[in-house]
Amino acid sequence: MQRLFDVRMNDGSRHFADLPETYDVQRPQWHRLRESVQQLAGAVVVSFVTDDVTEAWLVLELEGQQFSLNNQHGQWWLFVQEPSCPDQLLLRVLDHFERVLDPDAALARGFGPIAAGSFRVIVFDEERRISFADFESRELAQGYADDAASEGGLILADVYDDQLRHVGRGTHYASRAK
Repeated sequence: MQRLFDVRMNDGSRHFADLPETYDVQRPQWHRLRESVQQLAGAVVVSFVTDDVTEAWLVLELEGQQFSLNNQHGQWWLFVQEPSCPDQLLLRVLDHFERVLDPDAALARGFGPIAAGSFRVIVFDEERRISFADFESRELAQGYADDAASEGGLILADVYDDQLRHVGRGTHYASRAK
């Protein structure tokens, strides 16, 4: 799974990653992103513009590099002004904002690489323990998630594809029998 890509924009910048966008009326993501910059050691907000309805631009500096985030087509697009910026720094920025925008995917990624075409199930049990298992098919992963959710107590089991997009949740067998 390739996390970084290299799409050159007309202004010479590099579009290097995307993250999913969701909208929360109470606390829009653009404000959460701006606030989170202070947790990215060494980063400073350069500018922030939003209409508070549909779009925002956040520009920050980190280690002499300028980064921008903009929401487009249901995604947050991440840009770097200097295309030759080291991948290690790009990944640091991407990881930071992934934890803000998609913490479940960040957690799933923390269990290591996942093979192409595979599915990962993350199980949160009633004692706040977290485990995972990878499967060759969505059907096997969903079955495992359903089994986990049916074990009793308050157990959540989420299914992710090989791009770590949430694609399912385990359902307790009793609730499906109705």
